[in-house]
Amino acid sequence: MKTEINKKQSFMAGVLTILIAQIIIKVLGLVYRLVITNVPYFGDTGNGLYSAGYQIYTLLLAIASIGVPSAISKLVSERIAVREK
Repeated sequence: MKTEINKKQSFMAGVLTILIAQIIIKVLGLVYRLVITNVPYFGDTGNGLYSAGYQIYTLLLAIASIGVPSAISKLVSERIAVREK
């Protein structure tokens, strides 16, 4: 019974940690965007270039995080397991 309570508390502590980290990341991103848009001489051209680069970055980040790393690790572990037999 105590282990179930400890597991639930541990899980909730992990969820809370991730939640707080996400909030901090979003606030820092907001501050960064506010600063970068108000930099003198950066202007519309700089914001346009930043936005274009950021869109490419988010696309690549989405592709990288949809399961490619786990698929690669699965393939590598299968090959290692075949070699060991």
